[in-house]
Amino acid sequence: MSIYDESKSLSMPKFSFGYDKLKFPLLAVIAVLIIAFLIIAFSSLFKPDPLLVSFSESSFDLSQEDKILMKVVVVNVSGEDAVDSVIKAKAVDSDSIVVFPEEVSVPVLGKGESRSFDFNLRALREDIPSGNYEINIGFLSNGRLFTKRVSIYVKNS
Repeated sequence: MSIYDESKSLSMPKFSFGYDKLKFPLLAVIAVLIIAFLIIAFSSLFKPDPLLVSFSESSFDLSQEDKILMKVVVVNVSGEDAVDSVIKAKAVDSDSIVVFPEEVSVPVLGKGESRSFDFNLRALREDIPSGNYEINIGFLSNGRLFTKRVSIYVKNS
């Protein structure tokens, strides 16, 4: 009796692996990863804007008013309280439009807290041409600078 005898055979257990059994758990893991990625991506899109700017009127008509109110809302989006923050507003064409006050300090702004500030825009001369005038607004908080450029249409008849 030899080991090469064909009548004797060693029976090896057969291991079979069905990929069909793995398909649904693998799809579930992929679906969970995609959903987690989408949640993270969309949550970063909906973070509050640290600097919101609006005007009391949609345009600045010099024949009816000599100044217009600009409201600036600042939001502390950092993870800690902000101390000694500064808001600066300045017209790009400072020979035609002036912003007052030009700088406002915010002593303390708590985490997630917002505060509103009013600025006045005034024309320096009566003969400025009609058109869009831009204002730069900066908010320095916890060492981070947030900037925004807004425009207002000035009508001079």
